[in-house]
Amino acid sequence: MKPQFRPLYRQVKESLLRRIASGEWTPGTFLPSESALAEEYEVSHGTLRTALNELTAEHRVVRYQGKGTAVATFDADETMFRFFRMQDAAGQRTLPTSKAYLAELGAAREDEAEAFSIPLGAPVFRIERVRLLDHTPVLNEYISLNCVHMPGVEHLASLHTLPNTLYNLFQVKYNITIAKAKESITAVSANESDVKRLGVKFKVPLLAVRRLAYDINENIIELRYTRCVTDVFCYYTELS
Repeated sequence: MKPQFRPLYRQVKESLLRRIASGEWTPGTFLPSESALAEEYEVSHGTLRTALNELTAEHRVVRYQGKGTAVATFDADETMFRFFRMQDAAGQRTLPTSKAYLAELGAAREDEAEAFSIPLGAPVFRIERVRLLDHTPVLNEYISLNCVHMPGVEHLASLHTLPNTLYNLFQVKYNITIAKAKESITAVSANESDVKRLGVKFKVPLLAVRRLAYDINENIIELRYTRCVTDVFCYYTELS
């Protein structure tokens, strides 16, 4: 089998990503100038610019006119609106609040082991919480975190309250930037946990979202199951 050809700009892009992931350039830090990077990689300015354009489109770097290119950093609100997809019937998107029910270390179940490519029973950190909009519980969340890429994550269990935006915490505390997420959506019936936490009737229809969240190195950091009440709020996405 012939080796797969990769365009030069993509090789440069992947190298830049590896250097960002290694911590050589932390969030908010400016990269060397385009001229310096083009000289270092021995490529044309056009090739380097194409690599940076892709990184910009993927929200991994930010380009500032007259200043240069910096590693992307997201405040809590920006991260929330990028990954939180619920809105009300009028099309308004508001920031949710959270109430945590569980935060503890556990042994990987089969679905977690498969998602994270770890042995069955390996340590994972689990969070269970409810998200509220306008003081109304609308989401029942079950979150599993990959301990392989987040050493010390078990210390989150000692926090009195978990931050509302976990992805911002990942970036600040663990130098992990969630670059993308893949979701699948199905219809389910409310179970006993949904009845207790969301205040819905048993077996009423809910929307179930399964999410895999990836860092800039394509490592799966989070497996999340979300069960959504949709009589007042809906799941919103925009395709282009």
